[in-house]
Amino acid sequence: MANLEGLHTSLLNQLTSEIIVLNTKFNIIWLNDSAKANGWIKVKGEDTPLTNQFSKETNNELIKLLENTIHSEVSKTKRDFKLFKPNEKSRMVDLTVSWSQSDNFLIIELLCTDNLNKIIDSSKTFSTQKIAANLARTLAHEVKNPLSGIKGSAQILSSKLKDDFSNKFLKIITDETERLNQIVTKILTPPTKTSLELFNIHSALEKVFALTEADENTSLRIYRDYDPSIPELNGDENLFIQAVLNIVKNAQQALAETQDAKIVIKSRIRYGQPINGVVHSTLCVIDIIDNGPGIPEDIHDQVFFPMVSSKEEGSGLGLSISQDIIRVHGGSIDFTSDHTGTVFSILMPLKLEDIQAQSA
Repeated sequence: MANLEGLHTSLLNQLTSEIIVLNTKFNIIWLNDSAKANGWIKVKGEDTPLTNQFSKETNNELIKLLENTIHSEVSKTKRDFKLFKPNEKSRMVDLTVSWSQSDNFLIIELLCTDNLNKIIDSSKTFSTQKIAANLARTLAHEVKNPLSGIKGSAQILSSKLKDDFSNKFLKIITDETERLNQIVTKILTPPTKTSLELFNIHSALEKVFALTEADENTSLRIYRDYDPSIPELNGDENLFIQAVLNIVKNAQQALAETQDAKIVIKSRIRYGQPINGVVHSTLCVIDIIDNGPGIPEDIHDQVFFPMVSSKEEGSGLGLSISQDIIRVHGGSIDFTSDHTGTVFSILMPLKLEDIQAQSA
């Protein structure tokens, strides 16, 4: 009989790697949170054979590895091991199996090497976006001085030229210069420093929902799908609302010509996912999902850059500002998009003590 008393489950639940504990019959007797989040299943009160999880090809290799580990009493590691699940994509993992003679159980530690690629990709994206944002701010600063000169010259001419023809076009020059000046000011203005106060994330999302519902597009349906177990976040609620609202407004505009248009605002807890090159054990994820035509593929890499927009009248600042706000909170924004719709995901790290306090 396997003895789980010596297993420090609270510590193992903090790991981003997946931990699976088996008895000598290769039944699953315990899973950590990361393993559960990645699709491992243990049926409560029943024997749960390891072989129920995977394809025959994967099972044969796993069983052989487990038997060799018990026989040799030495930990075995398999690099770039492919896990095949029925009707699902395969996963590439690094897998280590250890045998505890005293406790009479096997421990599988599994690290998804796909995550390493995600870390590299998110780190590259973060660096590229940071460079682009700094470049945009440098250019904006250089543009601001000529704009002031143009506006000042137009105002002087307005005081000298009183005919309707001159006034008409001088007003256009003044108005358009002011509009450009506002855009430049937004690019140059860094995100406001967060107040670092605890706030209820769903209360903030309800305010976004209320603001969105107040718009004139009555044919658009908006749904909420919240996980009430998510604890309060530490940050600036008003800034967070602005970040989410920018994304929802973008979705609204993308759905302008879509029949049966809908947006879903969803909150969930996720495990072991990287933010800006660092893997966090537990995250809060806010998904804004729409069924619009999707973002053109040729601008996917520049979506968060200032001045990039797929809309003719868009300034291209909303997503850039949202990304800056979320980064101030230690998070990031990802997205996936195709012809069936777009999903923007706001990822915010959660502290273990906040989760424990919520469940206490």
